[in-house]
Amino acid sequence: MTALCPLAGKPGSPVPIITVRSLVRRQVAEPIEGDRWFFCSLPDCAVVYFNAGGRVFTKDALEVRVGLKEKVAPRPVCYCFGHSVESIREEIARTGRSTVAASITDMVASGECRCEVLNPKGTCCLGDVRKVVGETLAP
Repeated sequence: MTALCPLAGKPGSPVPIITVRSLVRRQVAEPIEGDRWFFCSLPDCAVVYFNAGGRVFTKDALEVRVGLKEKVAPRPVCYCFGHSVESIREEIARTGRSTVAASITDMVASGECRCEVLNPKGTCCLGDVRKVVGETLAP
């Protein structure tokens, strides 16, 4: 099942209820149970979460900054281990490469990630990290 973001009109990605429950500020979160929630990944849309009934939570309703929706630093990419677009780019500028994806992979393998409750997408950040690395290293 999918739903369209009420503001952007584009399909969202399903997100676990535990993610919404963990990241939406308590004073605006009630009620969230019993609904299927979706993540709007469009950078220019203020909506982060929405349901099929048209209820939305915008980025100002969250406890964390949603990196892909931010224009200024810090723009978080990895919520479990504190990596941002800026920290990845700084490492590449300093060393010519990035160790972030390998480091995250090792930590995930040892069970240290908590993506479902820390990342607004509710999923692993490795794809986003690799995208930032690739864009930074591209000529």
